[in-house]
Amino acid sequence: MSTKTKYNDAEYVKRAQALRRAVEAQGLPCHLCGSPIDLTLPSTHPLSFTADHLDAIANGGSLYGQLAPAHRRCNSRRQNRRLPGQIKKPKTTRAW
Repeated sequence: MSTKTKYNDAEYVKRAQALRRAVEAQGLPCHLCGSPIDLTLPSTHPLSFTADHLDAIANGGSLYGQLAPAHRRCNSRRQNRRLPGQIKKPKTTRAW
């Protein structure tokens, strides 16, 4: 029995390819830096296309969660940090 990863899961691959087609058709930029993504670059190039999980899998996000286009370098730099809109204010027990 093999473990499913984003590299061998058919549903994830299908969704990532659909996102790549959307980038190609609509010219969507990297959602992290805002620069255009060159789809002709090899997958190992720092500015190549990757599908970024908006809620990182390392933080409990789903493999099938929402994806956004990103450069490989931008996605790697972000690691598992949350986006500004995902940061929740801490709960306090005292009304200030």
